[in-house]
Amino acid sequence: MDELLLDEAELPETLREWLATAPEAAFALAVERLPGGRVLLRPLPEASPELIARLRVTMARYREALMNLT
Repeated sequence: MDELLLDEAELPETLREWLATAPEAAFALAVERLPGGRVLLRPLPEASPELIARLRVTMARYREALMNLT
């Protein structure tokens, strides 16, 4: 699955309000599909922006290694 980049204007008002109360500009977020057509957005405060940056580098290297296997 690829990343999804949206303009803030495309987000529902409830989500824009929720993000406006976020303590930091960058944080990790878990998205979980629930029964009944609901979606749970859960902030992961223990995942610092530095950790996310390191994860992105690791995932890029992993993807590159997989591509080189074919």
